[in-house]
Amino acid sequence: MIEAAASLLRLLLGLGAVFFLGYGFLAMLVPQPREFSLKERAALSFGLGTLPLTLWMLALTWWGLPFSLPLILGPLLVLAGAALLFKKYLGKGGQGQKAPDNPSPKPSPSTLYGFWDWLFLSLLALLFIFVTLRATIYPMWAWDAIATWGCKARVFYESRALDLTCIEAHNYYPNLIPLLLSYLYFCLGRVNDHLVQGVFPLLGALLLTLLYSFLLRMGLTRRQALGTVTFFALNGTTFAVHLFIAYADLALTYFALGAAGLLYLWLAGIAPRGSLAVAAAFCAGMSWCKYEGSPLAVTIILAAALTLVWLRPPGTGRRLLQLGWPLAGLAVGYLPWRIFAALQHLEMGADHIQNIYPHQFLQACYYLLAALGNPYYFGVFWPALALTLILAGRRSVNSPRLFLALFTGGNLLATLVAYGVAPTSAAEFPSYVLATLDRLLLHITPIAALLLGEGVKELGEGLGERSSPSPSPKPPSQPPVRGRDL
Repeated sequence: MIEAAASLLRLLLGLGAVFFLGYGFLAMLVPQPREFSLKERAALSFGLGTLPLTLWMLALTWWGLPFSLPLILGPLLVLAGAALLFKKYLGKGGQGQKAPDNPSPKPSPSTLYGFWDWLFLSLLALLFIFVTLRATIYPMWAWDAIATWGCKARVFYESRALDLTCIEAHNYYPNLIPLLLSYLYFCLGRVNDHLVQGVFPLLGALLLTLLYSFLLRMGLTRRQALGTVTFFALNGTTFAVHLFIAYADLALTYFALGAAGLLYLWLAGIAPRGSLAVAAAFCAGMSWCKYEGSPLAVTIILAAALTLVWLRPPGTGRRLLQLGWPLAGLAVGYLPWRIFAALQHLEMGADHIQNIYPHQFLQACYYLLAALGNPYYFGVFWPALALTLILAGRRSVNSPRLFLALFTGGNLLATLVAYGVAPTSAAEFPSYVLATLDRLLLHITPIAALLLGEGVKELGEGLGERSSPSPSPKPPSQPPVRGRDL
């Protein structure tokens, strides 16, 4: 019992160090971290801490230095602490502007939690109690968890380096998740598959926190935001299963939501200062997290650029140039691993694209439509989103929400193209699609939930529902993107 409690404490301290690193990194990226709400700072900090931690472990291997907990954490903790001290005592609020005295006030005392608020919170609490127990009581399971991500984490821990000499399957995959798990093994002092899987319910909770915070910034009431988050989380089984399975897909979904959500707020003119830099870091996390992360990040940036070109807001050229931030972030997450893999003579998955198979594209159309309407995967989420888009009409084309629509539709089309070039036999293709389609949809579904949230807000306004205060009182740092006829 004492040993179990001590292991849990070491795990919590290790995770706490990641949050501390992330908050220090946030202080480096933005003029004033407190312009982000407390929930946003907590949810963003874990990703911002995981990124430099795992890239630093890659650098240690590059320099031939064996992993140890002091060497992994020591320099980064010093850097994060120095950044926080500088921001506290020497920072000036950034860009010559005085930081607001109370950047994130609490909601008005009159907005008490009602029945629906407590119901939504209770349902989410029950979900996370179940998935946390399921993740930490059961050992690591499922094919990719054992053969890819879990296998690499054990090898990296035992060899004290990013060692791929004994790994044949998918050794070209990016390694954010295996390095994060191996770091947690170092915190525990041994391999413990049960406890380290607790990081996945944590990632899921942070993802939902980000989604909730973004919805509040978009103008939804607390009840509307909680309802939208609960509707996403409890529709179907895909999201719930990934809360207790050691795959990289949940982490990629978390980074994708952070990048796309911040870019959408920036396009709408309601993002805190420094949001583009944070979005850039999350684009880096996408690329460093999973093989599919780089093209997914490209679609986010492309959707933002097309939105600006179509809506032509004031300063369009300047704002297009500012998209260099997320592009630079993508390069930061992509190039170090790509160069390392080239030096190690690793094959970078060229076998994934060999030819174009039109019949597979047509088959994939059927499977995709079936999956979008299959209650087992995402419940009625996607039909509800389709209804929302139909009711929205031109508002989805002549406002910044065009970004969300372009991203969602573009990635559904990209999924079909990916299956159209997948080198599988006719007999294997159906099983290949069924084994991967739910994960590809998971990557984009929380971002689509932002689009659904816009519809929920409009429905509430139509019913005369009173809006609650936004968690961020700071006025927009830039004019919102307006449509041509607005």
